[in-house]
Amino acid sequence: MKPILAQTASVKLSLFLLFLIIVFNAVIMPNLAGDTKAVPIDLQFAYTPERAYELINSYSTETRHRYIIGEMTMDVIYPIIYTLFLSLTLLLVYPKKEKIALIPYIIFIADMIENIGIIIMLYNYPSELHGVALATSVFSTIKWSVVLVAFVLLVVGLILAAIKKLNKQ
Repeated sequence: MKPILAQTASVKLSLFLLFLIIVFNAVIMPNLAGDTKAVPIDLQFAYTPERAYELINSYSTETRHRYIIGEMTMDVIYPIIYTLFLSLTLLLVYPKKEKIALIPYIIFIADMIENIGIIIMLYNYPSELHGVALATSVFSTIKWSVVLVAFVLLVVGLILAAIKKLNKQ
């Protein structure tokens, strides 16, 4: 019996999830942030606690409040969507290597831990919790590193599939 993910993997579902990712990035996340000049901690790679608090210090009270709400709502839903997209798409590209489809779940777990760290830092501001900031940075770095691995696998798999298809013709 096939695992449930393998049973639900389809190009149509992957395209729908990709559409949702585009909507989140183009519409929902920018509107949630409010302050378009605020640089989100989530998008940083391998930052220091000082950099995290430099960013937090640059946020207005309203931006910090909106960021907390966003982390507890949309930044829970969004990772579910991109995790399913990456997992299902990797299953489609590598149908005989189902374990590759588990890689996006590492991203999801790292993202959730990162979100918790960001919420703790924002909630406790102006107190600076450097240990929390450092741990949050570690999980941000894990998240972005594994995102890179997943996308490389996806691109390589798509290229190999295209080459295979061209060779058959």
